Amino acid sequence: LGLSDGEHFDCEKLLVATGGCRARSSAGLVEALGHSIEPPVPSLFAVRVAAPWLRSLPGVSLESVALSVPQARLSERGAVVITHEGLSGPVVLRLSAWGARALHDLGYRFVLRVHWIPGRSTDDLVAELTARRESMPRRKISSVPLPPIPPRLWKTLAAQAGLASDTRWGDLSRAAARALAAQLAETTLAVSGKSLNKDEFVTCGGVRLKEVDFRTMESRIRQRLHFAGEVLDIDGITGGFNFQAAWTTGWIAGHALAGVATPAGVT
Repeated sequence: LGLSDGEHFDCEKLLVATGGCRARSSAGLVEALGHSIEPPVPSLFAVRVAAPWLRSLPGVSLESVALSVPQARLSERGAVVITHEGLSGPVVLRLSAWGARALHDLGYRFVLRVHWIPGRSTDDLVAELTARRESMPRRKISSVPLPPIPPRLWKTLAAQAGLASDTRWGDLSRAAARALAAQLAETTLAVSGKSLNKDEFVTCGGVRLKEVDFRTMESRIRQRLHFAGEVLDIDGITGGFNFQAAWTTGWIAGHALAGVATPAGVT
């Protein structure tokens, strides 16, 4: 507000649209006006994975994998991208959005399970891998990926399962087939933190929604006080959702402040 300590100003109506409440000044203003703050924590972030074998595959992507965090009872399915630091992509962002508080409580250090071919059980994968002993016995396992696994990832997962790069399908033992199937069905990764892009991330947290009337964005605690944007405890699975939430709440609040009725159907 540009006010020094002890200064004040009078107004008939006030709209608070200070952005996320990571800054203590924003949270302090809201609390001084009688409102409660849900503590802000990061949302929409990638994860760091220290495993060298994974970080050696930057740019490798899959259209659909299943991720789960047993410690937080989280699971999501969708596209993933391997980065120089770990994992990113829509499925990771969704996981971090819906599990923002749970992952924060874990200190961003947790076990992440990756099912590279969702919908296929370990036994199903073992059966398909074993069948290849008959259909292509002379070909190297590392050169014939199981769809939809990309070649680079396939070679690395085979190595992680203990298979030598020159092992042929005809030499695949039952134990080796099960080890590779297990790696495809549930690769276990130790997440060591979250990744940031120049500190540009969405936060969950802010003014508690039960304290706001969404028909006008007016405070239920103090009349003629309105809120809009990321100062509210609103966040979603994409940056676009968060932009739209800011625009919509600002539009509703603006109409209310101007005494103009919000068109039917907007809220």
